[in-house]
Amino acid sequence: MDNQKINAKISIDCNFNYFGFDKPTISSFEIEYFALKERDIVIGYQDEQEWEGIVRYDSSSPEEMKWYIELNLKKEYVVSSERAEGRDEGARSAIPIGEIRGESAVVTAMLADGIDIEIVEKYTRLSKTRLKNILQNIKK
Repeated sequence: MDNQKINAKISIDCNFNYFGFDKPTISSFEIEYFALKERDIVIGYQDEQEWEGIVRYDSSSPEEMKWYIELNLKKEYVVSSERAEGRDEGARSAIPIGEIRGESAVVTAMLADGIDIEIVEKYTRLSKTRLKNILQNIKK
C-alpha cells in the first residue's frame, strides 16, 4: 500500500463487522458518497485511532455487510491534536454519518406512522434489511 493515494477518510465502527474487528463494515452509501471502488486505499478512524485499509466487497455477505475495510493494523497513523481535542479536520468524512442518521430518523417516523415498507423503500437509500430491522424495533 506504500505510495498509493488515500481515497477517503472514513469513520468506522470496529464492532460492526462480519469477518472480524479488523474488517469493519461500511455502508454502500459511503461507498457511493466517496466514489470508492474495491481495492481503493482509505483511512479508517475510530475514536483516537486511524489505520490504513483497503476497500473490499464480498457479494456472499449479508446485504448490509457486503462492503468493508480490511484494516492494516500495522499502518496506524498519528492522530492530530485537533482530532484528539474533539475537532475533526476531515469534516467531509462525518457528513455521511449525519445524513444516514437523519434519513434513519425520517424512515423510522414513516414506518411508525404505518406507511408500508415497500413505499418507504422508494424514498430512502437504506436497504430493505435495515428497514425491516427498524420496523422490528418499532414493534418491540
